[in-house]
Amino acid sequence: MRIHAIRTGSVRVKRSFLFPRQGLRRQLSLFLPDQWSEPLPILCWAIEHEDRLLLVDTGESSKVRNIPFARFDVSLEQELPGALRAAGLSVGDVSEVILTHHHGDHVDGLPHVRAPVWLHSRELAYARSPFSAVMRRVLRQPLPSGFSPQAFDLDGAPFGAFQSSRSFTADGSIVAVPTPGHTPGHISVVCIDDEGRHIMLAGDATDTLEQLQARRADAIGPDPAVHVATLQRIGRHCAEHPTVYLPSHDPESEERLAGMVTVMPRAGLEPAPPD
Repeated sequence: MRIHAIRTGSVRVKRSFLFPRQGLRRQLSLFLPDQWSEPLPILCWAIEHEDRLLLVDTGESSKVRNIPFARFDVSLEQELPGALRAAGLSVGDVSEVILTHHHGDHVDGLPHVRAPVWLHSRELAYARSPFSAVMRRVLRQPLPSGFSPQAFDLDGAPFGAFQSSRSFTADGSIVAVPTPGHTPGHISVVCIDDEGRHIMLAGDATDTLEQLQARRADAIGPDPAVHVATLQRIGRHCAEHPTVYLPSHDPESEERLAGMVTVMPRAGLEPAPPD
């Protein structure tokens, strides 16, 4: 198995996005003046396994519009086909796509792909809900043309600290697990390499490793308590299994993948009590 970090441009976000306030100000602050971060990567992931090339997310489009709390910088050359070419891969060889969730910077590259696309059934229902439709209209962030993923359920056995799972390979080496919080149906994909390490392609489960260590809910998710419970579960998994933790916007994710740097319990991820 070989995993590639595929960078499709960058995004700057408000400090209130990365370090949200509590209570009513948690989401309101996103629309108020604030400091902007340094550019953060917009990453998706390519997995070469046996004779397959799987994508986890598809990155952003050069046509993306800025929103009140995010400023995008994506050139045409940085879209999925060019980003894959830079890694020595071809978009035409993609065998299937697994989406962590339905937000634009994770799905806007879909028009480039001619392969089956999978999205957790709970996330697909959330994407089709009236609330999501209204927010996409307000923020001018439509779903890409032809957005019609196949739904999958997390109806498999428990996996590590996670209560359910869905394997995408016969050998059980690529597994989707539930990580709700950022969105209700968010999933992460865990790849098990030949050394037994768990490479967690975490989407927006957190923005950074620091957020996971702090157990800090983000400014976007509808229920902070659900998000914190997920972070505790991820922390427990990282403490019980050697895990390379890779959020999609963490500036250090590419370096951690290159060095296969695992998260250690001493970094603040000691096991949490069972639910």
